[in-house]
Amino acid sequence: MANDEVPAIPSVTGKEISVPNTSTDSSQANISNPYFTHHSDHPGLVLVSKLLNGDNYSTWKMAISLSLNSKNKLGFVDDSIKVPSKETDPQGYVAWSRCNDMVHS
Repeated sequence: MANDEVPAIPSVTGKEISVPNTSTDSSQANISNPYFTHHSDHPGLVLVSKLLNGDNYSTWKMAISLSLNSKNKLGFVDDSIKVPSKETDPQGYVAWSRCNDMVHS
């Protein structure tokens, strides 16, 4: 299969679903990729019900860390997901920027 061909994936109904073979599209379709965003993810999403105050930092930190880690987004906060180069990887930079903005909003 050539790189520009679109692989076909059988669906539950037996019909094939075409998946574009580009890094940006595939990263958005792969839930293990940190750039993946679920349709329910949005900037106003509440991940932790208790607001942070001076008395609950430890429990809040654990709750927010667990929430972000379960969404594979903790790396945007602890800087383990590095910013792709705008010049050498513009698509990666745009995907990173979009997810980073959502996490930090």
